[in-house]
Amino acid sequence: MTDPRTTDPGTTEPHTGRPRTDGPPPRDARVDFGAGALVAAVAVLVLLLAAVLPWTGLGASGWEVVLGRPGVTVLPRLFGTLAVVFGVVGTAVTLLTARWPLVFVTAAGCAITSVTGLWAIWSQNTSAGTGPGGGLWLALLAMIVLAGRWAAYAFSRR
Repeated sequence: MTDPRTTDPGTTEPHTGRPRTDGPPPRDARVDFGAGALVAAVAVLVLLLAAVLPWTGLGASGWEVVLGRPGVTVLPRLFGTLAVVFGVVGTAVTLLTARWPLVFVTAAGCAITSVTGLWAIWSQNTSAGTGPGGGLWLALLAMIVLAGRWAAYAFSRR
């Protein structure tokens, strides 16, 4: 047992001397991703693979959708942009820096992107084209995996 007179009263429990576990983690605390980082990295690779596959019935790949190919509706373009921002860049930066605030931002961004992906698939199914391409489905699956992975980190306290 530690001597309560030699420890900082704000970091230990007053009666037991154990470190405090309540409250949010400090802003500068680093996250230990463990083996789950590999799942996130593979999901990013799948997302990048999906970007070269066709997303629309017009045959536009994910990169063409993001870069603004004519004839592509706004929802697939929004999903593609958010997938690049949160799925690729956000995941890479969060894995490299391992900071808690970025974990929460990436988790929220990937969740919003997943919902946008569902809307993009719905919009392709209801438009006059031939429906969504396989790349759009694969990108949505990768974003759902990323959203689940980041949400698990955001709600854990490792």
